[in-house]
Amino acid sequence: MPFFEYNEKRFHYETYGSDDAPSLILLMGLGMAGSMWPEAFFVPFLRAGLRVIVFDNRDSGESVHCTESPVTERDVLTAIGRAVLRRPVSAPYALEDMAIDVERLMDHLAVRRTHVVGFSMGGMIAQVLATHSPNRVATLSSLSSAVGNPSTGIGKFMTIYTLLKAPGESPEERRSYYRRVLRALEGKRYPASEEQLEAQVSIASEMPFDPVATNRQLLAILASGDRSHQLRQITVPTLVVHGRDDPLLPFAAGEETARLIEGAKLIGIDGLGHQIPEALFGTIGEAVLSHVFAHPA
Repeated sequence: MPFFEYNEKRFHYETYGSDDAPSLILLMGLGMAGSMWPEAFFVPFLRAGLRVIVFDNRDSGESVHCTESPVTERDVLTAIGRAVLRRPVSAPYALEDMAIDVERLMDHLAVRRTHVVGFSMGGMIAQVLATHSPNRVATLSSLSSAVGNPSTGIGKFMTIYTLLKAPGESPEERRSYYRRVLRALEGKRYPASEEQLEAQVSIASEMPFDPVATNRQLLAILASGDRSHQLRQITVPTLVVHGRDDPLLPFAAGEETARLIEGAKLIGIDGLGHQIPEALFGTIGEAVLSHVFAHPA
């Protein structure tokens, strides 16, 4: 299991494909390890000649968990309220720090320039990376993500409540929690089969369970605030994919992302929620590949 360290923090990653091939980094969303990227989704990238790098963001998976910074549910609720009112939010770290983590991963692997694909929070990290280090990002693919604008980025209350409601401590309670969360994020046209759902639940359940770590990631998003002005500075070729039925980050968030980045291409998918369903692996994967090969690293 490969790791690298910097600033006394240890990070986990996995690589697939030839070390000499053009690189593509996959960044997962809130509370989720890189292992939540289905291999069936990115195997076509390998077949197309890319080197795929899957990263565990800080406070997820096998990467460092910042336990020196405890966060309570009250802290989270207070931060959400302040963010909605557009007031500053204090946090142990921000999205900018998480983007630096990705740069240090690239340094460790001697990757000068890469394609970056991020889902949800991973898309936000990718956006920040493209803003601050455009020379290191060949293309940006922002999937089901947002710019931190509370006017466009707040979804259905019950979906948010489902995510924030902590499960019990037993293995079955955790599995039940992941079932509820994954079902709550689905779009009307793309519900997972029971077999697909249980496979996702099993992967999620194998990860180190740390709800406080997820809260820290959420605070990082809120602390970075509305990044609209930053996205106007992005010059990296950008693809935005967003579900029109997303219950967590509404389609308006995807539209805004594409509108702010000059030249960005937006693909809106009817009936898609906050998910990358198996039925759309080909559609979304082909869109990413077309975007990547239109702008070689």
